[in-house]
Amino acid sequence: MSPVRTKNSRSTFDSRRPAFAVPCGSTRAMQGLRPQARPLAAVLLLLLALWGAGAGLAQEAEWASVLRVLDGQTIEVRWRGTREMVRYIGVAAPELRQPVEDPDEDHWARRAQYWNLRLVQGRRVRLEQDALPRDRQGRLLAYVFTQEGTFVNAWLIEFGFAEADARPPNLRYQAEFARLEREAREKARGLWMHR
Repeated sequence: MSPVRTKNSRSTFDSRRPAFAVPCGSTRAMQGLRPQARPLAAVLLLLLALWGAGAGLAQEAEWASVLRVLDGQTIEVRWRGTREMVRYIGVAAPELRQPVEDPDEDHWARRAQYWNLRLVQGRRVRLEQDALPRDRQGRLLAYVFTQEGTFVNAWLIEFGFAEADARPPNLRYQAEFARLEREAREKARGLWMHR
């Protein structure tokens, strides 16, 4: 069979050979394509692979509604139809203790809670989990992002309301958290003011 030229096309194609072959292995899949179509097919395959990778990442992050802020590193949310406690990954904010043992620590614990409240109370947040989904107390472990895009875990560390707290296996952002803590210390922000 000879190549056929259609009325509406500028190119000639061979009706014996498909214009696009479904990839099923290495370069053999590309051999079914005309040489002119191979770069386009490669780009399409790359886009498809990137889209698939993005879909996998999207499954790791889900939206939740913040019901209550407990302290500088813990919130209560409505997630998947249930109430859940969420502990921020990589963050160690000063603890709220009763009775107050250390007035300075209590001051910074209240400041961390206040700013956490300002960032997330009553809002929808995106929860991104890491390798270990829950702690020993059964709380969800998550990186928390506001709808506006503020990375809450990082913000609390950057402005000195919490320390970076690396706990394997949840280490996705630990290099960034360590850098932000160094900057907060150097600039004497928050709890690093008098240390």
